Parts: sequence; C-alpha cells; structure tokens
Amino acid sequence: MNAVHEIMTKTVRTVHYDTAIGHLEDLFADQGISGAPLVDDKGDLVGFVTKSDISRFDSTGDDAFFVKVHSIANPKVITVAPDTPIEEAAQKMLDESVHHLVVMEDESIVGILSAFDFVRLAIKHAET
Repeated sequence: MNAVHEIMTKTVRTVHYDTAIGHLEDLFADQGISGAPLVDDKGDLVGFVTKSDISRFDSTGDDAFFVKVHSIANPKVITVAPDTPIEEAAQKMLDESVHHLVVMEDESIVGILSAFDFVRLAIKHAET
C-alpha cells in the first residue's frame, strides 16, 4: 500500500488571504495550478481556493482586483498526513467531494494531493 508522500506534489504554492482575486487568476495561469492553500500573515493555513471558486466569482461581474481571495475561499481545509495510505486519502476526497488535500506534518504544509496525482498513479500502474 502506497502512502500519500509517494504521490503528492511536494512543491506547494500558497496564497496570502489578502491577495486580490485578479492576481490569483494570473498566478494560477502562470503556475499551471488549479488550487492553492490560503495562509494568513503568520503563515497559518486558513483556507483553500480553487479555479472553481474563481469561476463562481467571475460570474458575479465584480472587479477581481478589488475583491480579496479570502472572500471566495473555502475556510474548511481537508488535510492528511504524509504517511496516510493513498486509499484512505482517496476515500477522504470522495467523502468530502474535494479535488485537493493539503498534506500537513507538524503543523506545516509539506505537499498537496490532487486528483491528478491519482491519475498519474493509475497511468504508472497501467504501464507496468
């Protein structure tokens, strides 16, 4: 049984909760990411924001450079430990209806587990 740390993305791009949504859209496009943990001034995890959150915001017609990310982010962040079995993490994603889990160790963000990580794992197993 594989553990989360074996398939997670270890390079994590966090977003400050006071970032303008317009800057977040640019960041997601530049980095090729679809979600990011939200942190406060102390670096504490305070939410998670995704492209879906941005899409819902964009439909409001409000100016993305005047509205802050914390207003659209989900304050409920689903986390797992690096040694969590991947089957357990996958079930958690299904149970919570999320596409990302934040991987935490000793109150620090050490990775992101996304649905794409499971797709990559499935392809790897199909090739062997």
